[in-house]
Amino acid sequence: GSEVSQESLLLHGPFARKPKRIRTAFSPSQLLRLERAFEKNHYVVGAERKQLASSLSLSETQVKVWFQNRRTKYKRQKLEEEGPDADQKKKGSHHINRWRLATKQSSGEDIDVTSND
Repeated sequence: GSEVSQESLLLHGPFARKPKRIRTAFSPSQLLRLERAFEKNHYVVGAERKQLASSLSLSETQVKVWFQNRRTKYKRQKLEEEGPDADQKKKGSHHINRWRLATKQSSGEDIDVTSND
């Protein structure tokens, strides 16, 4: 018998998922160094990333993902600081503004999105 069990196919077949990666727990000193590097430059690539990763005993991928996540956090904090007016941007008003530009509508007019005409 060359029969392969269903379970074996799920674990080792062509579509088997990689086991879920364990979340990296950064030490306070690693976080401090990463934050300082982020203050200087929001993007770290190439030799700089390699050097930073090696000096922190992390992989380059861990450093890359930390920077991606940190940029996301930074953008979110910037939006929150802008105040209640920033809510408009988050709710997709840029789509309406692009529509106004494309159709040469003035921003003074309210758009009735419920109308069927």
